[in-house]
Amino acid sequence: MTRFLNHVEYADDEAEAIELLTAYSESLGLPWGVIPQRKRDASVRVAWDEDKNNGLAAAKKTIEDDVNDQRRAARVAERTAAIQAQGNSLVKAIGAKTTAGELLELCRHHYEQANHPNFTFGSGMTEDDYAAFREEWSDAAEIADRGYDQFTKFTSSAIQDKEALGKGQVGDTLATRGRQGNVFVTIVGAKFNAHIDIKGKKK
Repeated sequence: MTRFLNHVEYADDEAEAIELLTAYSESLGLPWGVIPQRKRDASVRVAWDEDKNNGLAAAKKTIEDDVNDQRRAARVAERTAAIQAQGNSLVKAIGAKTTAGELLELCRHHYEQANHPNFTFGSGMTEDDYAAFREEWSDAAEIADRGYDQFTKFTSSAIQDKEALGKGQVGDTLATRGRQGNVFVTIVGAKFNAHIDIKGKKK
């Protein structure tokens, strides 16, 4: 029988904690035995050990977190498997050690992990380096057009001065943007935008 302390519900002892958390885990569709032993032990301790951060509700939250972790891992595995064959082949065809290959591999990772589609790539390029990279990205587009239907819309934009356009602020942070190039690719319908900072003075 559970007990209350300062309006917080606790399992009466370790045995009851295991019983209650096993039932709760099963109700969420996660078999208790699937959870790693160290996590089970931690959840049980949280359920019955009297501490300001513990309690049955807190212990159940750890189980919910485990369920979410399991579901996320399953989604990542599914997304990874879906593009693995084309992704491996395309990166190899482009050249894994080329800048285009490295960027595509990073976009692929962000797709698999369901990360934010907008990100900064690398430590910056000069105008000449960015111009050369745009040509490399166009070459990658031509390769992708040869049957890689999961990887499409390889495009890039001319350099923009974000500060001059009134877009120099990065979200709600204190960081600012100056001149920037943008490179795009779509992976299974998800559009990715890699920002590339441009170093040096404008020519």
